[in-house]
Amino acid sequence: MDAALSSDRHHSDNHRRHDNRSSNYQGRGRGRGGRHTNSQRHHSRHHPYHRDDYGGGRSNRRDHHHGGAIDARGRGGGEGRGRGPGNRFSTEPKSVDPQVAMMKQLTAMVAKMGDLGGAAEAASAAGGAAGEVRLVVQAIGRNIQDLVEVLCSPSNSGLFLRFGEDAADGNANTDDAEGMEDSNANMDASSPKQVDAATKAGPLATLIHSCATNLPLQTPSYAALTLGVECTAPSSHAGFALRCVELGIKCLGRDLDMMLDCRLVGTESKVVNDSQEKDEGERCHAEKTGGYGNGSQIDAYYRAKFMLRYLAHLANIGIVSCKQQPNNNDGNNLSLLGLLQLLVQCACNAASSAASSSGRAALRRTSVILASLVLSTIPYLNLEDVNNMVVDLLEELETHVVGQSYSSDYEPGVGWQAILLNGELDDQAGEATAEDEEDDDDDDEGDDAPAPSCADTLQDLLRTVRKLVNPSPQNQVRPSRFALLGDAPWKTLKSNATTPDNMEDVEGGTSEELTVPMTYMGEPLLLDLVGSDDEKHCKCVPYLLSLGGGFSNEDNIEVNCRLLDGILYGRLAIFDAPPGPDEEENDDEDEEDAKESDPNLECYVKSYSLIDRFFLSDAIRDVLMCHRPMVNDAGADRSTAKEVAEQIWMLSHLFHPESLTEESEGEMPSSNASDVSKGIEYGIVETLLSLIVQSAPRCCNVPASSAVNQHLYLARVLLELTKLKPSLVPRAIVLAISGMFEDFIPSLTPVARENLATWLAIHLANTDYQWPKSFWDHWAPYVASGRTRNSRRDFVTIVLHSMAGLSSDGAVAIVKDCLPPNSPLVRSVFLTTAEESSTSAAEDDLIDRFWNASHDPDSIRQFIISDEFTSDMTAIEDENEDHSMFHRSVWWRTGMATRALLHPISREKARVARLVERISNQVDNAVRDDPMISDDLKDEVDPTEDVLTDISDAIFRFKPVILAALARDADAYDSIATGRVDDDQLLLAGEVFILDQFENVIPSWDSVTRNVSIESLMKSKIVSPVAVATWTLRFHNSSPRVISPQWWKCVSLAVHSAITSVEGASSDLGSGIGMIIDDTGINDEDANETAAKRLDEALKTAVPVMKCIVEQGCQVLASIDADKKIPVMGADVSEGIKRFFSSVLFLFYHHFSSEPPLGIRELTFSTVMDGFGGMGLSSEKMSLACQTSISTCKGEQGKKLLQSLSRSFEKMM
Repeated sequence: MDAALSSDRHHSDNHRRHDNRSSNYQGRGRGRGGRHTNSQRHHSRHHPYHRDDYGGGRSNRRDHHHGGAIDARGRGGGEGRGRGPGNRFSTEPKSVDPQVAMMKQLTAMVAKMGDLGGAAEAASAAGGAAGEVRLVVQAIGRNIQDLVEVLCSPSNSGLFLRFGEDAADGNANTDDAEGMEDSNANMDASSPKQVDAATKAGPLATLIHSCATNLPLQTPSYAALTLGVECTAPSSHAGFALRCVELGIKCLGRDLDMMLDCRLVGTESKVVNDSQEKDEGERCHAEKTGGYGNGSQIDAYYRAKFMLRYLAHLANIGIVSCKQQPNNNDGNNLSLLGLLQLLVQCACNAASSAASSSGRAALRRTSVILASLVLSTIPYLNLEDVNNMVVDLLEELETHVVGQSYSSDYEPGVGWQAILLNGELDDQAGEATAEDEEDDDDDDEGDDAPAPSCADTLQDLLRTVRKLVNPSPQNQVRPSRFALLGDAPWKTLKSNATTPDNMEDVEGGTSEELTVPMTYMGEPLLLDLVGSDDEKHCKCVPYLLSLGGGFSNEDNIEVNCRLLDGILYGRLAIFDAPPGPDEEENDDEDEEDAKESDPNLECYVKSYSLIDRFFLSDAIRDVLMCHRPMVNDAGADRSTAKEVAEQIWMLSHLFHPESLTEESEGEMPSSNASDVSKGIEYGIVETLLSLIVQSAPRCCNVPASSAVNQHLYLARVLLELTKLKPSLVPRAIVLAISGMFEDFIPSLTPVARENLATWLAIHLANTDYQWPKSFWDHWAPYVASGRTRNSRRDFVTIVLHSMAGLSSDGAVAIVKDCLPPNSPLVRSVFLTTAEESSTSAAEDDLIDRFWNASHDPDSIRQFIISDEFTSDMTAIEDENEDHSMFHRSVWWRTGMATRALLHPISREKARVARLVERISNQVDNAVRDDPMISDDLKDEVDPTEDVLTDISDAIFRFKPVILAALARDADAYDSIATGRVDDDQLLLAGEVFILDQFENVIPSWDSVTRNVSIESLMKSKIVSPVAVATWTLRFHNSSPRVISPQWWKCVSLAVHSAITSVEGASSDLGSGIGMIIDDTGINDEDANETAAKRLDEALKTAVPVMKCIVEQGCQVLASIDADKKIPVMGADVSEGIKRFFSSVLFLFYHHFSSEPPLGIRELTFSTVMDGFGGMGLSSEKMSLACQTSISTCKGEQGKKLLQSLSRSFEKMM
């Protein structure tokens, strides 16, 4: 996050951190400034990655204990040897300014004012009837009322409500919380000076703005606080609401510029420069840039979203004008609806210009983001007053932005981020039964119907807003149970009104004060989004209006919105949809019987409408984003996964007990939170699992764009929810996985299936492998040996392999602690390798030379290429009848050398297999846990041996041996081959054979060893990236191909290693001479030319691999002869190609176009893409290659996959 809001957002976090932890940094001297102990300290030790208190802007139900300030004399020091440091950062103790301390307390109070957890406890203790306002909201209203009285009291108003010059004087020693300095203005030197909006508004207005845009569940509370201070403040501090609105609209304009990445035309100069850090409360570099370099844009989007929501609440109060004023297109003097109409016009202009403009993709994404902002704001308006105007907005957005022309990145089978396939996999394992054939016939009958679409969140949002604007007859009173839409804590606020003087009291004849509802009495405020020429608030809006001819682009601005990651997400509905009004309740007795066993699931399915589910999911994503844990550049941490889980569970306080109808209106609803939110755990689990399956793939050098896309973060949050609600969440997880295994696994993309399996492995590994035995027994037949490959088998295999990789004992731990005794899964998953033939005497001799006798690599090289080393020493049963260069008999020397190199892995693999088999054969759990079983094999293990390190080092050491054997075998084949032999193809075949040997030896569950080995082979230049691509797609194999769903990760790793080597070679100026050369300033004027040369070298490395992948992938897809369902291999290839291209494009962005510290931004991304096009890798040529292959297809499914891949290339490249 940029400086503008970060210091506000974590203001109390920073100060509280210093207060609490000051006693943890203790001096060691005995005199002044020595050891200080604090009786209030509740931590004896401090761990840098764990805190028990919420920081600024975070809510906590627990009480906080603040450590006192260190006394200037260093308490506890006594007389002695002089001064010792009072803390670890400074040798001088610091005194605390009372005003600063009060502002810290204010920050903590404002941040906790609308805490749902604390308010729910207070409401439960107070009891009473809900009435028009929910009890929780009444409790929050009491908190606001008390806080307003404190803030506006005569003794405190001068400090808390100061603004303008008074605020500037009071903030001389504090951070500028909004960061609207000159350095954040337009990079053009002639741009107008920006006004310090935070100082002008004052600290309280700044704090309310920061909390309102960063605490998504408390936005109504801050609107109510704005009203309370506005109506109660003394006349000397009047106009508080105006200052809040002015500050908010200025920051909204800045955030719009930032989220659309506005730049000066033809340059890389941003309109808003967020690259300068100001204090340790700001985000670290990784947080600001995000994985794709768009972290700041994502933050700006969320701030804009919550600011518009805050303005919507102010409009409902009457502070901000809501209805449209006379037509005004200059971006100023707008009502809230006028502002939304302006954004809709900008979105429509961008969408209309996207088809003809050179930056069509950026404009298309701009229109989508603006549409999302408008649609996210509409539900929080009072729709009864503005329904017709809102309907017009929806029609415009649906016609130009989110209608038929909209193409989602999550479109099944086409979108490069799709989580569902465009159909179902052919998962028939073994012989099909009559029932299976009948199911296939049913599927065939439905082939003409469109496949069910997994809409993204924008499409879901549009559908939800439509239902709110035009509710069904059954839900006219309350279309949604989601209470945040209508919560109005300002309705509970009271103000004192004095009776007229002529109305005398009976006893004393004096006037008295009456308590009346607090009401805003001023004129509704208008919004100036664009600003004046002297003070521009927003520059993207005039540019977007100029696309429609309404403005001229005087500021020479263009938008560079590159990604929608972190803003839009795919939608996956795991549980049943709510029953429709015409559906019979008892149409399926079996389904009803199943739900009777879990009433919470039945409650979720029946009482949570699609509208409720959307807002629940949207709120969960907001919480995950805004409350994410972070460690900034100074090493200070904020929030934990446990605290995020607690915030998510607070959503249980944001639902009405039932959907009211006209008949039930006026009835007293239940106030019991457990009854109101019954079944909400299923909605939470459904949302988190849908995010997990679409999270960034692991182990492919492509990071997540935001916290909500991070697989491990989501896994940790769901794990903490399991611990927080052990009686609810675990059961929801079990039923969700059960349903997904039966209904969704065959439709998930390979990446989504892997993400789900990897998450389950992490979850089980952290819950002591607690999983129902019946599930393992039910899953075992899908993985049984001899059955054809299917998606469910892949899922179970990845779960077990991932769990083995997470344990130091590997497969042994899973067999011993996780799987049931004598489970068939052990042999199907961990003992699948066929018995290897005994090694020959020559191979044993090589192993001895490699690992025991420690012979010099040169002597081994001479031995292996000598004439005394003949093929008679090997035992190759099958003969090379067609004289293929890929046959293993051609590369017998290379094979023996490679297997000798991998001997430590073979030995460890055999040892683990023996131990696994012994444990699996024990039926009694007590016998399985007997440590004596493993004691027999301990003597075989060298405690100092590190197999992974040894193999990695040996690859580089014995590289001459492998290459010599490879060259010797190639010469032998060339000498006996008939006709001319392509030397490049021959060496490629040898490299592929080396990779085959690694695959045969390395255990299938040990992905770490596989990745490290491939990377070492690439760095040592034993194999090339093209060889890795050929090997993964099995293009060399004449037998039926068995392609791994993770094949593209290996190729991505190879390309990454190759490009990194190119980068290292170009930057290693002092290589070979043992010197460090300072080349500062030598080639400054030729920096672009140098970068272009580096780009050219990288393209020469990557483009051949990418072309190889497209060519071989299209041939594999064209060879598919299936007509009914998608073959598993077809999905692996088509989806893998999309993921591989995505990872390579990010790799080039990272190396050549990302901003510091990710990169050096020497070239624009458009320049990089032009480089791909110049080497024949444009979207048109890739799409044409797919279309050409369609004519050679053997089956209908191959044609469909190639057509989908062609469309994906058009969108991606």
